[in-house]
Amino acid sequence: MPIRNRSLLSFLLVALIGSLISASLPAQTEADQAAEAERLFERAQAYVRNIEEGAYTYDYIQFYWKRAQANIDRIRRVYGDTPTGRRVSGDEIQLGRYPFTYFRERVLPRLEEKRLAAYDAVNCAIFLYNRDPERWDAGRQAALGSILEVLSRQQRWSEALIFPVLPKDEQFRLNTIFRIAAYYDQEDLVEELQTNAREDWKPALHPIMGEALVYLGKPREDIAAFLDEHPETNVRRAIFAAMVEREILIQRAALLRRDVEKDGVQTTHFSILNPEVRDDIDATAQTFFPQGDSVADVQRARYHAGIGEKPAAKADPSVHVAYLDYLADAERFDEFANYLPTTQLSAQARRACEFAVIEFYARAGRIAASQAARQPFIDAGADLAETATVAQFRGRMESSTDPLTVRADTFVDLPITDPCQLAVEIMDWSLTPNRSIRGSSPWDPVVMKFWPGFDNLPLPESEEVGEAAATSKLY
Repeated sequence: MPIRNRSLLSFLLVALIGSLISASLPAQTEADQAAEAERLFERAQAYVRNIEEGAYTYDYIQFYWKRAQANIDRIRRVYGDTPTGRRVSGDEIQLGRYPFTYFRERVLPRLEEKRLAAYDAVNCAIFLYNRDPERWDAGRQAALGSILEVLSRQQRWSEALIFPVLPKDEQFRLNTIFRIAAYYDQEDLVEELQTNAREDWKPALHPIMGEALVYLGKPREDIAAFLDEHPETNVRRAIFAAMVEREILIQRAALLRRDVEKDGVQTTHFSILNPEVRDDIDATAQTFFPQGDSVADVQRARYHAGIGEKPAAKADPSVHVAYLDYLADAERFDEFANYLPTTQLSAQARRACEFAVIEFYARAGRIAASQAARQPFIDAGADLAETATVAQFRGRMESSTDPLTVRADTFVDLPITDPCQLAVEIMDWSLTPNRSIRGSSPWDPVVMKFWPGFDNLPLPESEEVGEAAATSKLY
């Protein structure tokens, strides 16, 4: 039998069965219809009154609030002649606290937006990033970079490449995506991005590529050949800084007796591969910069501090932070605690070290000590308090001694008022090697904190989207 005829036969059989079932059911009396309409109405009211924002996830709320909408639609469609049907037909009813038309046209579309914002870590970060679309400062750009990094790390390259940015941030978007592609050895994508980049943007990709060659542990002959092709000072500086970072991490892993032969050294933002490939930092500095270089000198000092050599008091702030980092990992906490009180530092270096102390104590699982170091900044309030909060949270994220387990209230309880800063922390957490989550979704409370309530809502920008958000799927 032809497929078309079989389909027609199937349709006729279904229609016949449906008519037989309908004929076998007793007809509803007017009283039955009125009772059913009232039951549907009371159920709709219960859904909206009892299932409230804050007590449940937005996904759960949406399921029942759309059922409430569907109940009202059914009353109008099937039981319009009943007293309840006549009452709901004029749009004068309320569902919970909301007039029915307002609920359908504004509340349900906003609920859909909130549900999508709370779907996962990336959606939540994008939601926070977009809280103030007119803001274009360094904090918002940092949030943009974090989102692009996570999309790229999740192999969502196409989404990252079309992520909407202002024209002034298009090169920043390219550099961020290129960095992840290069760091994680995505050769085809790296070549494609380099080929398609604007000519005036291509030089900025060379230092990134040099860093990647170092972190991946590529043969040093390849790096020498790369430098022959791109001998610019900024490329040599980037490669040298990556060598310093690589050597510090490899030697630190040895100090902590970590096995790095198989997987290398995993960090939040990159990995050190082929740890058997090593660099002589002092010899490399002489080779790269025979006439000396102030930027390279700081990196060289940071290397020596990072492997345990106490720096000069006048050293760059990053050098002192590297030394504190070493002392914390080496568990030399007496020296760690006495370093700031006994060292004459510039105001800039001291402030950087104070925040580092908060972070490294937390990373070591010494939360009480971290909190004591953080308290003066909490008392000072404003930006200092927020910076200290971020420092402690980053230490907790990086801790292998006392790993952070994210729960429903972990992010919403952080005293961070800048949504873009919170977006950065969420994205960094999602990349940490030891991330862990337990219990209810932590994203719904964050969305509610920064976008609470359903009062005084505008109509959705798209009528089609609003209609889709207010319509229940047929089951």
